[in-house]
Amino acid sequence: AALDRLGLLPALEWLASDVAEYSKIATKVNVTGTERRLPEEVELVLFRITQEAMRNVWRHSQATSAEINVEFAESQTRITVSDNGKGFKLPATIEDLARDGKLGLAGMKERAKLLGGSLTISSKTGKGTSLTIDLPA
Repeated sequence: AALDRLGLLPALEWLASDVAEYSKIATKVNVTGTERRLPEEVELVLFRITQEAMRNVWRHSQATSAEINVEFAESQTRITVSDNGKGFKLPATIEDLARDGKLGLAGMKERAKLLGGSLTISSKTGKGTSLTIDLPA
């Protein structure tokens, strides 16, 4: 409901606050560029991907802090979720993600692709994980 009424950024602020309250992971949202509303279905998908990413941080990362960075540029919108957790070894392909039981990551990648965007994941054992969603403007 907050997403429909207020937009993506207030919904992400709520998500960060909720995660911080229940997980004790210090979580903040940073915004760069000129904020703009996106089509309703795009905002919903971006929120759901970010929500799943934060759920993964909470459940698996053993992080003490996380950030949601939202960048509005002329030609794209980018959201990066990063944490300082334990990280993990990435498989070679999206098919390997699903085969390895990482269905949430595979689903996030497919959702971004359906919007004409991309999702990249970087992670280093002991150094944390970063997930970036890029969508054309």
